[in-house]
Amino acid sequence: MDMQVADSAPQLTQERQFDLTFSWLYEQVQAYTSTSIYPKATRLERWSLWLGLVATGAGLTVAALPAVIEPGLWMMKALRLCLAIEIGGFVLSFVLMLSREGQQYIKPRLTHAIEMDDAFRHWQSMVERVREYPKDEREHRLRFVNRLRVNMTDRMGLMYGGLQKLGPFPVLIAFYLQFRNWKWGDWAGAFDVNLVSGILMFALVLLYVMGWVFIGIKVRLDTYANLLEASLAEATEGRE
Repeated sequence: MDMQVADSAPQLTQERQFDLTFSWLYEQVQAYTSTSIYPKATRLERWSLWLGLVATGAGLTVAALPAVIEPGLWMMKALRLCLAIEIGGFVLSFVLMLSREGQQYIKPRLTHAIEMDDAFRHWQSMVERVREYPKDEREHRLRFVNRLRVNMTDRMGLMYGGLQKLGPFPVLIAFYLQFRNWKWGDWAGAFDVNLVSGILMFALVLLYVMGWVFIGIKVRLDTYANLLEASLAEATEGRE
């Protein structure tokens, strides 16, 4: 699959404000992180993933209904439909992702080197623009970001611990709980969970997604800190 050239990546914001603000840093980092040698995920890929998640939740909800109302034939049809949509959505999203980023699996070392070259050029350009601001402004904001990083690490540790070390393991546990008693042809068995199990599975996936959202915020704080530190370090080296 052809890779997009670096010149087609979104250009970093060139305009410089009078005061250094985090909103300006956000715009710069957002443009930096959006640059890629690969095509962006299409709307179909994103929506197929969300469709699979919604179908999973709907299937668990329908499976829990016999606890409150009398089961009927429509429930069996609804469960089959939810299972088909869930599997189809996840498979389609995975196939589209592979077709978009398959080059990195065919030639991983080469594509990784190209990615690093492209990222380094954009990073250096961004550092130079940050260096245009007064040094005291950058130092003040760096100290503020470092305090936020420490506080966020402490608070996340109480709730999630080392979530980033678990990877997709919690989601696999949720799928295991859902499909542990399922046999081919037994479509209702895919959602054969009671109300309590369904709530626990939903809470597990929800907390897992929220944890990765918080990790994304912390990664963004790390990027701000690295950017400010790089601008200060290179400024010091230039004077020497």
